[in-house]
Amino acid sequence: MRLRSVRTVAVMVALLAAMLLSSVNAEAQSSLRQQVSETITVVRTAKSPTERTMAAMHLCEITHGDASRQVDDESLLRIIALLNTNNDAVRYWVALCLGNFGPRAKPATPKLLEILNHIDGANAGKTSAPAICVALKRIGAEVPPSKCEW
Repeated sequence: MRLRSVRTVAVMVALLAAMLLSSVNAEAQSSLRQQVSETITVVRTAKSPTERTMAAMHLCEITHGDASRQVDDESLLRIIALLNTNNDAVRYWVALCLGNFGPRAKPATPKLLEILNHIDGANAGKTSAPAICVALKRIGAEVPPSKCEW
């Protein structure tokens, strides 16, 4: 009887720990989603190009590694839409950010290739081109060799 009680308590403790970890994980995911959403808004609406660039850099940082799996598809589409800016420094960081998502960011491929095709080859290394090439590789898209060699 005593062994059964110990087992019951052990199972209850394990279940309680699992519930607690699940709750903490859900809270962390919610926090990351909110942070991603707020950062996307800053990239879109900040008054200065420097602020928008810094926000894009921050977006790249917070979606790195396992965090990219916690970003929902709607937010990923909002990140892809950030490529529509004329600010090449923002596009640089957004491209790197999209590379964090790997194949999930495949819908960004046409826009990334379009941007890459409009970059002057002579100065490509000083533009968003290197980041776009990295992103395309991480996404699993075909990288045009003539555009990604400097």
